[in-house]
Amino acid sequence: MRLIVPAMLALVLAASATGVAVAKAPSSATVVVNHTWAANQNEGQKVLAWVSKHAPRFPPLSGASVVSVERIQHFPLTQRNTPTPPGGLPDSGYPGEVYSVENTLPDGTMQSWTFQWTEPSTGHGGHWVMTGYAYKKGDDPLNIQ
Repeated sequence: MRLIVPAMLALVLAASATGVAVAKAPSSATVVVNHTWAANQNEGQKVLAWVSKHAPRFPPLSGASVVSVERIQHFPLTQRNTPTPPGGLPDSGYPGEVYSVENTLPDGTMQSWTFQWTEPSTGHGGHWVMTGYAYKKGDDPLNIQ
């Protein structure tokens, strides 16, 4: 055992001295935040109101639903003050950030929206753009249309 440890140390030192690739520190961090609420809870109502404002052509269905949110943020680690993602609704974002909302009703009907934060080349005045919408009719035989 005494010979193995010095030999391993010698291999590591030799590898770093000969230019063998050494893992670099990551240049960015990804933060994923998930929340779920009943639509009749205050937070669930706020999320569905946010979706209505940002996707008026695809409004949320009403009813006793479950609202799920996923927010994916990428932060460059070169910034001195890397922001902590807020837990509330996103008024703004960072380039490439994704905000997804899913609304599921008791009969299995499901709606989902995906938004991405985009900024003009000037870096000022960005906004949320809806990049995806999905709808699946539930399977409750009493609600088949």
